[in-house]
Amino acid sequence: MDLKEEIRAKAMEKGFQLFGVSDMDKLETVEFPTDRGLEKPSDFMADARSLIVMGMVIWDEGMNAAICTPGTGDFSGGEAEYYNLYYETVETRAWRLAQWLWDEKGIKAAPTHSVHVKVAAYLAGLGFIGHNTQVITPEYGPRVRWIALLSTAELEPDKPFTRDLCAEQPLCQKESLCVKACPYGAIIPGPSQGVPAGEKVIYDKCVVSHELEKDINSKWEKHIRRITERGFMECTLCNLACPYGKVLDQEIIPKKRGLA
Repeated sequence: MDLKEEIRAKAMEKGFQLFGVSDMDKLETVEFPTDRGLEKPSDFMADARSLIVMGMVIWDEGMNAAICTPGTGDFSGGEAEYYNLYYETVETRAWRLAQWLWDEKGIKAAPTHSVHVKVAAYLAGLGFIGHNTQVITPEYGPRVRWIALLSTAELEPDKPFTRDLCAEQPLCQKESLCVKACPYGAIIPGPSQGVPAGEKVIYDKCVVSHELEKDINSKWEKHIRRITERGFMECTLCNLACPYGKVLDQEIIPKKRGLA
């Protein structure tokens, strides 16, 4: 087994379901919003020689839990403290893989959310960036959370994803179901490709952006799923509407819950 396949197998052991290697050179030139805490791979780890992308399937909505203090900052470390279960989970699992790489292979590696992970997943052949800007995978739809692992290992990049899953979907020919599912019209209709970075979803119209506010207007409260005073289940209406994710409802979730 070569190194790439050995790392893939170990990533599966650590709890990931999707694995790929992205083209770092292409990711260096990708445009990204300047207010989301994103950076180029070389800014995060100057001596990195490969970028691994791993995905964890979100089979229970509880995995989308988040806690934040009131504030006006964004989710990338502004004025508000922000804790998200899936961020913490995928990063912890990735650190376990990084530790294995160092202990067993003498390879330096570090996980990060700060690179454009959605584009990295596309470049690694794992999915298509859909109309709601989420990575749509053939296996699980958009119900996947991602983490990048930068490494000094020399790994062959995978080929980019080639299918347009949104255009192929019969249920989304007239109107994308993810666009229709948003109660506030936050998603601009049409493909994400060709739209300037950060402009496909109108941030101020997204429910998630208003969880940070001290006094949340009743307009937004209607679609906020509270679990504590400052704890929320992130809005996933556009993800749950995606036809490609229905396999979770039909097969994966019943098995995970011992119902099948």
